Amino acid sequence: MRFQENITAHKSEAILKKIQDVTILPPIPRVLQEITQLFSDPSISARKIEMLIEKDPSLTVKVLSVANSPLFGLRRSVTNIGSAVLILGYQEIKSIVTSIKMAAALKMKSDKYFDPDIFLNHSLITGILTQRMSKDLGFNFDGDGFTAGMLHDMGIVILHEHFPQEFSQIAEYAAQYKVPFLQAEYNTLGLSHQEIGEFLADKWSLPAVLSDVLQFHHKPGYSKENNFLTSILHLADYATGKFDSERILWDSDYVLDDAAADMLNFLSKDELNDFVEAYREDYLELSKTKLI
Repeated sequence: MRFQENITAHKSEAILKKIQDVTILPPIPRVLQEITQLFSDPSISARKIEMLIEKDPSLTVKVLSVANSPLFGLRRSVTNIGSAVLILGYQEIKSIVTSIKMAAALKMKSDKYFDPDIFLNHSLITGILTQRMSKDLGFNFDGDGFTAGMLHDMGIVILHEHFPQEFSQIAEYAAQYKVPFLQAEYNTLGLSHQEIGEFLADKWSLPAVLSDVLQFHHKPGYSKENNFLTSILHLADYATGKFDSERILWDSDYVLDDAAADMLNFLSKDELNDFVEAYREDYLELSKTKLI
């Protein structure tokens, strides 16, 4: 047993060392910085945002697709960017645009264990659902739910792209021993995509709230910064795995952290499950659509 622990500890150290040496990483910090600067311009206005988005027809279609998605919960559909900006506000539009731009910046390979389209849709839908749940629970995170959803599984991307052999081993271990993907990561490597996410957050100098999401989205009870957002994203991530476990391999057999229920003041597990189940129909409808 001690010998196996030493092997996995050595593997985890080797993986973190290799990530440290990787020079070609997704340009997430640059995307975040560019969008933040754009929306922080003192001269920004609803009309200017509308014009900037509409200059890119593909971006326009995707923003409207997200805004009109059933999980978003708008009472009426928006047919143009001007209406979307007025109804949603700058912060939510900023977060939607940020998520779409981040998705466009990701270059991912496909194989039998990983489909980039499924990954991107899962990430954005988790962001949409986090935002919707936050509002329904009375929180306002200024659109950070979208960005958190888009980023939360970046450790999966790095693991798949830079460690394909290990990723296959993890997937096969999870299938053979019928354990959650997260547990298979720990048993195989001695770490998970959460620790890789933490490493990335540090390398990218991400804000603390986003670092927490990458590091603790499976264990929000350990969150150090805005554990409400991390707990709600955990619920959203759990819900997508529960509703769509066959497609989302890395969230199969997702284990719900009781700390999230306590943090969000659910009185019982039944109450929490009823809350999650209320989003099933909208999720299943949205999951059929390619948003990005």
